[in-house]
Amino acid sequence: MTLARTITNLPAIPMLDAPLMRDTLTQGEYETFRDALTNWRDRLICMVLRNTGLRINEVLELQVRFCALDGPSSIIYIQRSKKRGQAETEPIYINPNLGVQLRDYIKGRFLKPTDKVFNIKDRALRYAFEKAGITALGRPVQPKEFRSLFVQTMVDGGVDMATASKMVGHTDIRTTQKHYYTLSAVRRQIIGEGIPV
Repeated sequence: MTLARTITNLPAIPMLDAPLMRDTLTQGEYETFRDALTNWRDRLICMVLRNTGLRINEVLELQVRFCALDGPSSIIYIQRSKKRGQAETEPIYINPNLGVQLRDYIKGRFLKPTDKVFNIKDRALRYAFEKAGITALGRPVQPKEFRSLFVQTMVDGGVDMATASKMVGHTDIRTTQKHYYTLSAVRRQIIGEGIPV
């Protein structure tokens, strides 16, 4: 008996757009998920992740003294987790409405300048996100999905990949292209139909 004649029943390969292969949320899924979160802190973390494209540990390490939320612009200063050896911080501009909510959250908690804005451990937040994701979307949600949605929104909105790469703190554009931009069937169809014959 030769191996060439052996019949094997291999499982079907899922499509690229199948839920098992996806690692990003749509805007509608994001809104459904955000509304399913049960407390203000978790919702704010979710909104900051969506609005900034920051890594989860960068958001959880944010201290009150690095938040400038009282001016005409709302800015948080982040020390990128991949650049811990450097002492400088990077300004991240956030939506003014989110800045007001963040300011009110900090004032309502009577936090000192050296306190962390969100007093929650990474593991506990991941558990809360998984639980809310299963409730709202029927699947667990990982914090990196907000980063993917941020990049996807920028690129779909006309921002070039180099700028998107800088916004999320990557030093190499290829990292952003590899991990955070997916070309779905819908996007392929729009591109295909938009190319002149």
